[in-house]
Amino acid sequence: MTAPLPAPPNGRTATIPSRPPVGSSRAGGALGTPLPTRERHNGLIALAVALVVGLATLGAHLYSSAGSKTAVVEVVRQVEVGQALQRSDLTTIRVSGPVTAFGAARLDGLVGQRAAVTLVPHTLLQAAMVTQGQTLQAGQAQVGVAVTSGRIPADGLQPGDIVRVIQLPSKDAGGAAGATGSGPAATVVLSARATVFAAVQDPSTSGSTLLTLVVPDAASNAIAAASGAGLVALVKIPGSAS
Repeated sequence: MTAPLPAPPNGRTATIPSRPPVGSSRAGGALGTPLPTRERHNGLIALAVALVVGLATLGAHLYSSAGSKTAVVEVVRQVEVGQALQRSDLTTIRVSGPVTAFGAARLDGLVGQRAAVTLVPHTLLQAAMVTQGQTLQAGQAQVGVAVTSGRIPADGLQPGDIVRVIQLPSKDAGGAAGATGSGPAATVVLSARATVFAAVQDPSTSGSTLLTLVVPDAASNAIAAASGAGLVALVKIPGSAS
């Protein structure tokens, strides 16, 4: 049997201190001293905040890049080779991504330049498409004609329109080109296809229109002569800009 512990001198009951758990800091165990819980939580929170801020910044950059657009010049009406650009032929449009078209700030300076190639609607205008120099091709000529009311469509003609040039019978049917014997005089097709280069109202004659046509060179003399005699009429055909 175990002998009872002697009573303390003051008469109080003696207690035996409990053994610290193995590995605790008090016992100097082999597991070492653990990191304070508060410091570990603060580090994780800081890392999470840094990731959120970084992702937000990246997302904002990608969104702004995707939504960035540039205003450029666009063709809205067909313009034939050699025709001078008018303000009504052009507009501006905003597009995204890298482009080589004229910027919107260049629009006014493009008016008056000539089409180096046929320009079709919805084309972004680029430097290679326009020129300030001569645009007539080999075998072509420009000829001026004057036509009165009733010799062109009622809504008029615009630069870029495609027309057929015909010579009407003269008042003296017997001397008209194409007349045969005593029968009615016939019209003569001087050019099956010509392009209206310019069209303005004749300031000296009411109801008369002055036109510059791009025609085959071989037909230019006959067209000029018929215009001088007041016998030219123009028929608008498919392929016109207006």
